[in-house]
Amino acid sequence: MQKGYVSIVLHSHMPFIRHPEIVDPLEEKWLFEAMSECYIPLIQVYDGLIKDKIKFKITMSITPPLMSMLQDKYLSERYIEYLNKSIELTEKELVRTKNDKELNDLAKFYNERFNGLMNTYKEYDCNLMNAFKKFDRLGCLEVITCSATHALLPLISINPEAVRAQLATGIQSYIDSMGHAPNGIWLPECAYSDSLDSVLKELNIKYFISEGKAVLYANPKPIYGTATPIATPNGVCAFGRDMDSSYQVWSDFIGYPGDANYREFYRDIGFELPMEYIKPYVNAAGIRLDTGVKYYKITGKTEKKEYYNRKRAMEKVREHAAHFARCRQEQISKLSEHMDKPPIITCPYDTELFGHWWFEGPDFIDAFIREGSKEEYCYDFITPSEYLINNPKVQCCSPNPSSWGENSDYSVWINSSNQWIYRDLHRCEEIMIRLANTYKNPNELQARTLNQAARELMLAESSDWPFIIKNNTTVEYATKRINTHVERFTRLYDSISKDAIDVKFLSKIELLDNIFPNINYKIYET
Repeated sequence: MQKGYVSIVLHSHMPFIRHPEIVDPLEEKWLFEAMSECYIPLIQVYDGLIKDKIKFKITMSITPPLMSMLQDKYLSERYIEYLNKSIELTEKELVRTKNDKELNDLAKFYNERFNGLMNTYKEYDCNLMNAFKKFDRLGCLEVITCSATHALLPLISINPEAVRAQLATGIQSYIDSMGHAPNGIWLPECAYSDSLDSVLKELNIKYFISEGKAVLYANPKPIYGTATPIATPNGVCAFGRDMDSSYQVWSDFIGYPGDANYREFYRDIGFELPMEYIKPYVNAAGIRLDTGVKYYKITGKTEKKEYYNRKRAMEKVREHAAHFARCRQEQISKLSEHMDKPPIITCPYDTELFGHWWFEGPDFIDAFIREGSKEEYCYDFITPSEYLINNPKVQCCSPNPSSWGENSDYSVWINSSNQWIYRDLHRCEEIMIRLANTYKNPNELQARTLNQAARELMLAESSDWPFIIKNNTTVEYATKRINTHVERFTRLYDSISKDAIDVKFLSKIELLDNIFPNINYKIYET
């Protein structure tokens, strides 16, 4: 008997990384790794489920920068080069490992894997959005949107026009790609504040995904916690993250990805084989990096890692998927006893967890959907949109301002390491608003300049940059990206203010930062 629902929500995001002006940029590999390890494997999972007539519903946010990059011809050509090199490397590995059967079997696995990725990529005309649009049309995948460049909206809310511009541009970008308006949105970093309520309503967003505490600490306190959505004062619904299902996947201590049989993330032949052998497959500047060929399993807290056993890993995947399915069964059975409507367990995760950090993650999703679809389970898979259609009466509460970052607040994105960013951002936002209010009827060149200024501002606002700086990873790159976009914005502002637009400079950065081809700077008007 059906008693409730499970809603898997995968947040798919990459910052806008496109550098045709640089030879073999390191950061480009962020996108290519995500395509190879997360997005294409998930597409293969969805295609397999459809082929086997397994009914499923899943939700994915695909952010505007990621949609843009997945459809970009230059990046597509670069990705095909990346896959060809990966296939060539695995062919060399078949020869190098021929005297070690266990290792050679793994080399065969990787060779087949990379060839399979290439086949799937070409099947969808080297444009992964073709796949996601197909699943959306079939009704098994609900694609939702995000703000334009994943800006942490509460931190720019001092300028409401900037918040509205981020949201409206993100929604328009979604419509341009998907061909229809979105019902839901993934607020960047699940960061909510009361200032977002009215603009979400204005832009016809039906729901958003929130941190659990946004719902649990809402006012008044929700009757059913995160087991049902709540509605803001303006009627926009918030689906709160379920913490039980979250811990089983995310937790360093009890999470499935830490199992000793799963693939070890930190051992890659790109760092282990002689440079003269591996050089053609790492960075052109000779910098070692991950190739995606990893021969070891986690093994345990030891440096002496054992070889990865794919068959054993898949047995663990099925075991963990069955456990996860049973836990949702118990959870829903208990909740439904005390509720007058069916509970929904909202399970939001970063897509990049599944395949990148947890190599077997896409296989886990596949196994969980197959297991949970069996008649013995008391729940169905559902999207948030479908749940609201079936259960339109929602308790009205004011969600608690929060994020899914550390401490459930905004401190990851504004602290002593990165607070300097916001002085520059707010200055540029104020200028952009003033420009939009001033130039009511610009000529063609002025309109191009104003639109490019809006692009540069939005690219500078990305939450990825303060996150990187806080976590002390590629700090130099993040700092450079902020400063570059701010400098480009300032130069554009100066040129239009002095009626001395540098067409050569404008054309150059239009080609480099070519996101949002249909952007309209007037979105910043007060």
